[in-house]
Amino acid sequence: MGDTRLPHIKSLGRMLAALPMFLVLACSEPASTPPLIGVVVDNVRIEPYQARSVYVGRLVAKDDVAIRASVSGYLLERTFNEGEQVQAGAVLYVIDPSEYVAALAIASADLAAAKANQTNAERNYRRGLELLPKGAISQVEMDNLTAQKLDADARIEAAGAQVTAAQVNLGFTTIKAPLSGRIGRSQVSPGDLVGPGSGDLTTLVSVDPIEALFQVSEATYIDQISQRVKANPTVSDLKGIEVTLELADGLQYPEVGRIDYFGNRIDEATGTMEARARIPNPYGLLVPGQYVRVTLQDTMLRDGLFVPLAAVQADQQGTFVLVVDANSTVVRNNLQLGDRFDDMILVTGGLEAGDRVIVRGLQQVRPGMLVEITATVGVAVDGAG
Repeated sequence: MGDTRLPHIKSLGRMLAALPMFLVLACSEPASTPPLIGVVVDNVRIEPYQARSVYVGRLVAKDDVAIRASVSGYLLERTFNEGEQVQAGAVLYVIDPSEYVAALAIASADLAAAKANQTNAERNYRRGLELLPKGAISQVEMDNLTAQKLDADARIEAAGAQVTAAQVNLGFTTIKAPLSGRIGRSQVSPGDLVGPGSGDLTTLVSVDPIEALFQVSEATYIDQISQRVKANPTVSDLKGIEVTLELADGLQYPEVGRIDYFGNRIDEATGTMEARARIPNPYGLLVPGQYVRVTLQDTMLRDGLFVPLAAVQADQQGTFVLVVDANSTVVRNNLQLGDRFDDMILVTGGLEAGDRVIVRGLQQVRPGMLVEITATVGVAVDGAG
């Protein structure tokens, strides 16, 4: 009886002999290439814009006047309501004028007496001029008549000055508003004795226009000045810059103001220069002492590189975008950025016009990867728009 395992052993041997050939064929087949990741890009482009910068400012009155008494006396009347709007020339306080009315009467009487004395001295002087050539009076007597006339003339001047002073003091008993504005709280009441040493009776501040004080950085000042001078050599200030305010509650104040003053030096400690803007305030909404956000926007257009905000990322190394270069490779570009304008942001360094930045698909790619551009938004601009 033969061995039944022999056919199986022969079959297994043939299979083992064929295995190396199978492995060689399998290894010689090419590996499959994974598909490229698709991304959407936008083109960095040059567009016109109006330069702007934001500062924290404080509102001050254009005119802030302390109301004081120039003469002493008892206060008879206060004619205003505290906190109300008053017009220039309106009566604010009345001081008892009796003493000053009497002083004016005395001064007027002295002036009348001086005039009478002058008339007599003038008559004697003229008579002396007629008698002196005839020898009726001596030269000494003539000299006395001349001196009397000159003394009478001087007394007229002195008496007239006393009348003027009395009139001025009498006028000071009525205290009037020197300008239109909002009156403050009164520090005195009728019946109080007031005078030059009483301090402020109240304060009066102008309302329209109002001014905003803030500090402009040296870099902003130089940049704005240089741009305006390039456009028009006769322009040497920033009065063409529009000023808008944002109030503490986030509301945008509707009126637009203008810069009307810059300091004459840069503060060495802060590197800033004081600036002031004048803002229309027809309804009195703005009041001195308010803190506001001051936005400066140049009316001149300039050209700048803009990149979509969606493309901008940030990490410990700074702000950057991912760019697809000419070889379809992802490259990281670090950026220096300027102001934001809606969904675009100004680029001051790190990109050039026409660069393709990734705006969608950022989470799936990293620098050095090959990618496929599936769509492009925006239009590349080679020159200024």
